[in-house]
Amino acid sequence: MAKKLEKKETAESQDDLEILHPERTLNIAGEKITVREYGFVEGLRLRSLSAPFLKALHQVMSSSQELSLEAVLDIIADHHEITLQLMAVAIDREVEWLHSLNDTEGNLLMMTWWAVTGPFFLRSVQQRRIAELVADRAQKTAPAGETSTPP
Repeated sequence: MAKKLEKKETAESQDDLEILHPERTLNIAGEKITVREYGFVEGLRLRSLSAPFLKALHQVMSSSQELSLEAVLDIIADHHEITLQLMAVAIDREVEWLHSLNDTEGNLLMMTWWAVTGPFFLRSVQQRRIAELVADRAQKTAPAGETSTPP
């Protein structure tokens, strides 16, 4: 009689799951906190809230400036109220809870939040950049005016 073998999870399948649905669990302020990426519908709901944050990311990515960690931290600091709201959603907590964290815990959570949700924001900016480049190319290849046809 055949014996059913248990399917072993490979490192590759774990990586695939991590790419599709990244999350990290941390111990913060004595609690287990899971930082997760936003889902599709949740991302749509957060679009207007995150617009100034996305605009700042877009400006950096459209310039000759490198999108370094320092540039990201500057954007986070410039938009800290929005960032706190976005972080609260990603950990299913109230913003007030974030205000209670000490510097070390807050920085650990912020860096983890960016590691988990950064690709979500970067995809949004990349989609916008691609649309702009396509529109720019179409404008450059379009005829300048009416073309005449021979009689």
